[in-house]
Amino acid sequence: MLRLFIDRGNTALKWQLCQQAKVLAEGSATNDVSLDDALGEVAARPLIGVYVASVASGDFESALKAWTRRNSHIEPVFVKSQLSACGVTNAYEKPAQLGVDRWLAMIAAHQQYSGLLCVVDSGTALTMDFLTASGQHLGGFIVPGADLMKRSLLQNTQKIQLAADAQIKLLGKNTTEAVLLGIEQMLQAFVCQKVAEVELECKQELTLVLTGGHAHSLRRGLQRPCHEEPELVFLGLRLVVEDAE
Repeated sequence: MLRLFIDRGNTALKWQLCQQAKVLAEGSATNDVSLDDALGEVAARPLIGVYVASVASGDFESALKAWTRRNSHIEPVFVKSQLSACGVTNAYEKPAQLGVDRWLAMIAAHQQYSGLLCVVDSGTALTMDFLTASGQHLGGFIVPGADLMKRSLLQNTQKIQLAADAQIKLLGKNTTEAVLLGIEQMLQAFVCQKVAEVELECKQELTLVLTGGHAHSLRRGLQRPCHEEPELVFLGLRLVVEDAE
């Protein structure tokens, strides 16, 4: 009874092979890698279902449908944002327009934590979503993420990344440090400001939950408690699939 769960983001595809609630294997690949290579480890496994959260174009959906038909003879299920699911109610006027990764992350956070929540997904873009203890989505924000801003400022230089264990400094002593510290601290300040505004409006403290590829670097500069949950989208995807059965 093997199920394949896929999270296809803006820059990478991640997958988990699960038997009931247990993750048996997992992997990832950048989006320029073919599906045969990205999913080669699971191609011969006897899958009973393939479930997908994707923010990619229709070309990816067509390619994945062809891959699953060829390897597993089943149709993949592309999970979409809905008006409500698993105790969470979508605030969007057109619910399907909410990014499915944001939707699933909220569902997972609501299942794991109580009270007023802020879910931050720090990846290619940085998204923030707020929801009440009852699961009502209040809305959120989308801003460029660290990588987008770095590319914008450093288009004519070699690719530079801030190491995960880099020492936090107050001020940059060269152009690279100035850019990287400026971007990192700007995103941290934005998150802190919006959290404070919502807490003031709602007259209560919230629980801050972080996910995404840059969650760790974001977390280390926040002057408040928070929880880092790297598998939030996968957990939400499994919850939605279970709820539909």
